[in-house]
Amino acid sequence: VICEPTVNLIEQVNRAAIDLALITHVPENGYSEIVRREPLLWVGSANHAVHEEPVLPLAFGRPNCIWRHKAIEALGNAKRDYRVLFTSWSATVISASVLSGLAVSVLAECSLRPGMRVLSEAEGFPKLPDVEIGLIRARGRQSPIVDAMAQHVIESLDNLGPPRFGMAADGAEIRLRRAPALTQPRW
Repeated sequence: VICEPTVNLIEQVNRAAIDLALITHVPENGYSEIVRREPLLWVGSANHAVHEEPVLPLAFGRPNCIWRHKAIEALGNAKRDYRVLFTSWSATVISASVLSGLAVSVLAECSLRPGMRVLSEAEGFPKLPDVEIGLIRARGRQSPIVDAMAQHVIESLDNLGPPRFGMAADGAEIRLRRAPALTQPRW
């Protein structure tokens, strides 16, 4: 198991260094079987008000991160000032900066943690597109074990629901919505 940015995983699958990869689906990157779709959400700390700063401090993945590009594009369209304070491909680092009240970030719904607050359009955070998670396989490396692993990963993602919590602007806990399920993989 390797946890790396989508760009790195695509390269490793193309070299057949790994058999399977879960990636953020981007049509320009080529083929992937979409196996999950969920909201991409603005998140801040439930215990801090860093989201109210006139120049919004942000924590994102590396500069080639697709979610980062979507968030920066949305902030530009909303004419919201920002600065990127933290850059890491580690979700733990990004989450820690959010939970400690140092920055705002974007996360897929399933990645929310207790202590995080979903930031809404009413608070000046533009709606973001849904995240599509794709599965890619190394060409010519098909085998029953790889097929079984791919099927297990897909089925496990079906069981992954959204967290049962969220924080409203008034501090009240709310239940988050689940994105519509895919009826069939999209190629």
